[in-house]
Amino acid sequence: MKNVALIKSSAKIKIRVFFEIMGWPKEHLNDALSKTLDTMENKLKWKILKKTFEEPSQIGKKMFTSHVEFEAEAPNLGELFTFVLAFGPSVVEILDPPEMYLNAGEVQDILSDICSKVLQMDKDIKVLAAENKQYMALIEKLKERGILKEMTPNDKKSPK
Repeated sequence: MKNVALIKSSAKIKIRVFFEIMGWPKEHLNDALSKTLDTMENKLKWKILKKTFEEPSQIGKKMFTSHVEFEAEAPNLGELFTFVLAFGPSVVEILDPPEMYLNAGEVQDILSDICSKVLQMDKDIKVLAAENKQYMALIEKLKERGILKEMTPNDKKSPK
């Protein structure tokens, strides 16, 4: 049998992560990425080993994109899965250990955490969809009553 790392709840995992962000103004992008890393270090107690920020680049008339690549130590596999679901990085690469063995109980715990997060996200999406439907109906009523008019691309912004 090859050398296999036994991943227990206290085993640290070295990872490389790639986060991408889009938005405007461009000055705020790397600040937002930096705040994400600060949250990981200060609130989640992750150790950030190395980080490289990309300079924001324009991808439309007003939109910009930027990313950060960093290496970190995840406290354990369960927290790594929670991190992926909560923060949504673009890529996660496991650098060490090269191989892992998980027993059924550890897999069950991780799957239960994933199920809980997915169910919460599903609930949040359904609430937002219902609220959006209510807002769209209200907008239509306001248009019907002449309180709100349909905006066209030729309409100019109102003076401030």
